Amino acid sequence: MSLAAFQPTHCPADASAKPRRRSRAKPRPPRERGVVTAELRGLGGLVLEQALIDATARPLPSLVQWTRRLAVELGDAASVKVETNRELMHAITAINRRSTADPRPIVALAAA
Repeated sequence: MSLAAFQPTHCPADASAKPRRRSRAKPRPPRERGVVTAELRGLGGLVLEQALIDATARPLPSLVQWTRRLAVELGDAASVKVETNRELMHAITAINRRSTADPRPIVALAAA
């Protein structure tokens, strides 16, 4: 069999040269603060289980990212920099306390 049979029929450079159509998807409206805080409390329960198993273990990166996203959505400017499950649990607790003490409207900020 010749090598020509295994050659692609089109060049990938041709595909990238075509203009891409812009998405017509509408941006999501901000979620209600109660919904975001309920999600934060649910995340806190999950992190609490992780901390009870091993408080000194490194938290999962996805849980840290989730915490950061919820903190931004709640308008919490404090960055989440944690090394252990215990620190992540303390960060979630602090975010929840600050969000419940916040006198701003019930609607959360737009997701970043």
